[in-house]
Amino acid sequence: MHKYFLPACLFFVSCHILAEDKPWTIYSNIDLFAYSEPVPIDEFARDFDDTLKSGNTGFTHDIIKAGVQWRNYRIGYVHRFDYITQFTEDTAFIHHSEKNGRFIPQDRDYNVLLDVERIEARGFSVGVSWEFFKRLQVDVDATYYSDLSELQSGKAVTLGDLEPFTDQLKADADAIVANLSVDSRDLSPLLALVAQIDADLLIDYAYDQPKFREKNFRKPNFTGPQNPIISGVDFSEPDGTGYSVDVGFNWQVNDQLNLDLRLIDIANQFSWDDAPQTLASFDLNAFLTDVVAVAQDFVNGAVVRPNDLVDRNLAVDIFNADYDQELPWRANFSASYDLNHELDIFGWTPSLAVLGGYYHTDTQDFPRIGVSLDRALKIEYDFAGEAVSISYEGKYGFVRLVTDSFRYEDAFEFGVVAGLKYNF
Repeated sequence: MHKYFLPACLFFVSCHILAEDKPWTIYSNIDLFAYSEPVPIDEFARDFDDTLKSGNTGFTHDIIKAGVQWRNYRIGYVHRFDYITQFTEDTAFIHHSEKNGRFIPQDRDYNVLLDVERIEARGFSVGVSWEFFKRLQVDVDATYYSDLSELQSGKAVTLGDLEPFTDQLKADADAIVANLSVDSRDLSPLLALVAQIDADLLIDYAYDQPKFREKNFRKPNFTGPQNPIISGVDFSEPDGTGYSVDVGFNWQVNDQLNLDLRLIDIANQFSWDDAPQTLASFDLNAFLTDVVAVAQDFVNGAVVRPNDLVDRNLAVDIFNADYDQELPWRANFSASYDLNHELDIFGWTPSLAVLGGYYHTDTQDFPRIGVSLDRALKIEYDFAGEAVSISYEGKYGFVRLVTDSFRYEDAFEFGVVAGLKYNF
């Protein structure tokens, strides 16, 4: 039903605009923001070829809008791209090592987690603003997306406890094997050792392009001919539609204090048709127990089939199915307090206000403070990214730049916001 609701709203608002001979506004804006913790943004998007720092997230939220506004009503075109990833520092270390051909030490355990949401969407939005009560303005924007692409949604994670998998455990296992003899071929003490290890590897994600070589997927085969390549799965890019809702509140508390809150993607869903999906799991404890059992049969002189070890413990399911994707909501809070004080800067006497703000995302928060001059020029400092923000708003538009380095290749936080408006 939602597939037809928003287009109907678009048609209604369009007719309402054309039917009234009233002043209206043409607007456009672009909002690009990217952040990376382990390496600069440029390297995060490319080769990870830089000094690796601690951190567990990297993301970008980019959106372009253009449209018309009549009185309190808006209608516009929206094109957005979102990429959000969360991971452990071990995951970043392994990825960094593989990308740069570096040795990955085997004498330690790794906690692996990769959680990703990615989407590109195009559509149309309708919005309305009204004064809820005196000095409090409420804005609501609903967007219908008719074209979706760039699907990547899911996770790869290790679950359980790998802590007992230590050098001491390996030494104990080696000692048990070394004590084997013609008269004593008992490997059962190994079962007590492997019983301490309880971990699973889980991969569960939907995608538009395979990320784990699914097109060439075969079940592992230690001996004999290879198993056939998987068939019956359509790996072509799926289609879909979606929606999102943003809500804003602006409260002019008094002549000096202004509070503004923007809730972004407070409701959203992107529905994909027949998306390729992979579900894989590997039970390490069961696998090691089977290894001991097969090893026991082998030392006893029995014929063993090592391929069965993987077949019993590695479960892989690759299929097509409808998939619903949701993005985490975000919030941006801003406060401005006019000090009723004018500065004298070479004859320019702007009014001074202090600023505070807090940008919340699912993986990182960005507190900030700053000052504004004549409510037009703003200079702020972002504590999370150690970044500086400079913005200016005038009669026909606004522009904002935030970065921790004016050399983009070195920036861990970078954002550009710009917009134009023309009133008729």
